[in-house]
Amino acid sequence: MAAARTVTPPTGRAGLLPHALRLPAAAGAIVFAVAVGTTQLALQITHRDADRRLEQLGQVYLDGLAASIRPGLLAGDADEVGARLANAFAEQRGIAERALFAFGTDGRLLARHGDASVSAEAAAALPRDAWRLDGAAGIAWASRGVGAAPAGRIVAALDVAPLLAARARLAWGIVLLDLALAALAALLTWVVLRRLGRPLRLLVEALSDAARRDPSPLPAAALAAADARSAAVLHAYNRMAEGVEERARLASELAERDQAAALGRLAATIAHEVRNPLGGLATAVSTLRRFGDDAEVRQESLAFLDRGIGALDRIVTSTLTLYRAEDDRPLTRADLEDLAHLVRPAAERRGVTLSLALDLPHGELAPGSGGVRQVLLNLLLNACEATPPGGAVELSARREEGSLLCEISDAGPGLCEARTSQLTEGAGTALARKRIGLDVVVRLLGSLNAQASVAERPGGGTTIRLAIPAGAGA
Repeated sequence: MAAARTVTPPTGRAGLLPHALRLPAAAGAIVFAVAVGTTQLALQITHRDADRRLEQLGQVYLDGLAASIRPGLLAGDADEVGARLANAFAEQRGIAERALFAFGTDGRLLARHGDASVSAEAAAALPRDAWRLDGAAGIAWASRGVGAAPAGRIVAALDVAPLLAARARLAWGIVLLDLALAALAALLTWVVLRRLGRPLRLLVEALSDAARRDPSPLPAAALAAADARSAAVLHAYNRMAEGVEERARLASELAERDQAAALGRLAATIAHEVRNPLGGLATAVSTLRRFGDDAEVRQESLAFLDRGIGALDRIVTSTLTLYRAEDDRPLTRADLEDLAHLVRPAAERRGVTLSLALDLPHGELAPGSGGVRQVLLNLLLNACEATPPGGAVELSARREEGSLLCEISDAGPGLCEARTSQLTEGAGTALARKRIGLDVVVRLLGSLNAQASVAERPGGGTTIRLAIPAGAGA
């Protein structure tokens, strides 16, 4: 399974609201919806109750009217029934009648009174002891049978338009007031939760910033303003941020110490190997000063000096190209993962993105952890120096056919021919030998019995490919 780590993570699509504000906004929306929904439910229940009471009121009205017209309706006297209906109109109080209808036992209209525009067909179609509300016309229809043995029925068209209009105005008023109160409650909920969630918002913002750069501790004022539980979480984040800063500082110091130790060992080796030839050269110079007039002595001393200088040159050259640091343990995946921490300070100073892709198992990968680490560290540092700001440096590693394959890619101008030849063939020109870091890489590759190749990238830059034997006897 491939594993990848990068200093600059990919950016995701931003949401409509920051993460820390989504909870207050969601809570406010829920409060608003619940307040409006419960009010609408209460209005519906109230309207149904009002309709039921209006129906009962209509039936009570018809009870009294039925007692009045019962004799005339039983006798089939249309005039008597019409007079009774007219008397009922004269005594209107509260809900007024639009029209009254009396039907005989055969269903024929016996008498009517009131507004002529009210349809008698609608009254005839109403079933016995029924109730119907026509909101569009503002009429409440009520029907009632007269007598135990039905002798007919009466139908009243009650004018409820003013009542319905008043109820609609009340409903709109309640809705508007409910919307205002719900909006106020939602706003208060949002404000309170936003205030309570301020520590969470600070923590989320800090973690979001840490995805783009090293985390930094939160200010003391933010911790002082938070409650006890939130302050504990913020304190934990600050300890984590301080730990990351300390780790970066120690990693930078470790890289500098590794380089200083390598240079120190190199200097110690040169000093040790050069000291003996220098003693002989000093003796030859002293002999020339004392017996320089003798041609034979002078010739022998000059030849000795020439051989000594050649020996020094060979010692220096072999030391620079063959110096090998002692390895204390085999290479593991953790050694390669540490390179991200060692190189990241240099990458950040240059404004370069560093990424590692390690398709490696855990356990021992190859002998010589120090040599492999030093090679990759030098190449990565050189790649960061060669890459312009905004570019990318990549390291990938995998196992293949008994070897550890590593590729270092950069976006720099590329290696010159002399340095490419030195790296891939081990050749060392006078110009190339001035770059001790590259000579150290060549020497370490030789000690590891490794192979190197250099290729130009299509989009610009260089890819250095290393094949390091991973067998136990390498």
